[in-house]
Amino acid sequence: MDRFDVLKDLITLNKPVSILAESLSKFDWDYEGQPLIVMVSQIREVLKRFLAGDYSAQELEDWANLIECRQDLEFEEKKHNEIANVIYCLANPVLEGEITADSCKVLIATLDCADD
Repeated sequence: MDRFDVLKDLITLNKPVSILAESLSKFDWDYEGQPLIVMVSQIREVLKRFLAGDYSAQELEDWANLIECRQDLEFEEKKHNEIANVIYCLANPVLEGEITADSCKVLIATLDCADD
């Protein structure tokens, strides 16, 4: 599996976080090539799947930590700030508040506003 296959699985959270983390650890942290673009719709879908009970709050936090600050990922240009904020909030629940259904609904609303 190449870097971009793993990154696609990461963005969509199509595999357990532990497997994604292990797969990502095989690649150098530094990256200078063309990054994979993370779309607002992909983040929204992961949040909706959390609300449906597909993941625990800890899995969502771990997922966001894998995404945060990666050089091989870039957020959709028009929605960069909104996506970055959602990932930051999920990756830092001690600072930003516990990950709950209500907090994720608020995050989805911020992404939905980003579509305007």
